[in-house]
Amino acid sequence: MATLSASAKILLYIAFSSSLFLVEGTVTALCLLSLSLVILLFPGMRGGIIPITIFLLTTLLGNLFFYPGRVLMEIGPLDITSESLRIALVRAARVSGLIAGAKLLTLKTPVEEILGVLKRFFMPLERIRIPVDEFFETASLTLKLLPGIRDRALESYREGMNNTTRNGFIHRIRVIVALMLPLMIKTIQSPAELLTDTDKEETLNPGLNAVKGSSHGNK
Repeated sequence: MATLSASAKILLYIAFSSSLFLVEGTVTALCLLSLSLVILLFPGMRGGIIPITIFLLTTLLGNLFFYPGRVLMEIGPLDITSESLRIALVRAARVSGLIAGAKLLTLKTPVEEILGVLKRFFMPLERIRIPVDEFFETASLTLKLLPGIRDRALESYREGMNNTTRNGFIHRIRVIVALMLPLMIKTIQSPAELLTDTDKEETLNPGLNAVKGSSHGNK
């Protein structure tokens, strides 16, 4: 069975994303939200499920009040109306659909390949001096750096917690805040240390050259 190209997948995702704005009914939104959550819980799709869940809950709760309509429930001074429930479900369903669609898009298609397709699509903007090439080279380099940044952050966090006898939520936040600035400085000064050997050979040199070229051009 022939597989779709990255270009075709991106076009399908754009069409799907556009169709999400046709979702207006409560029942349709609830079905879409349920389907998206099922997709996000599949093996291999669960990455980032905690921040995704928090984001969806924030979207849902942030739209659940302050809309006029038939009151369904009273929570202290706040009312949940039929209209606010519909709006909250529709907006949460749209966001969950976008996330689930993006997960499916990148499931079998490397992010680098998607960036390559988008780069070719936006390359005509180079004619009006928009630095498309430099932007996508920098984006590619950033994606290569993210795993190293995550590992370094976890390592620094564990060291910070091991070097103290204090515990608790507030202290954990202080440890995280204290390591963020040094990690950002380290990332800017020595990005090569955050890349794997393969990434250093295939990505770092052209990526850094693009960044340096852009920097010199700005000067």
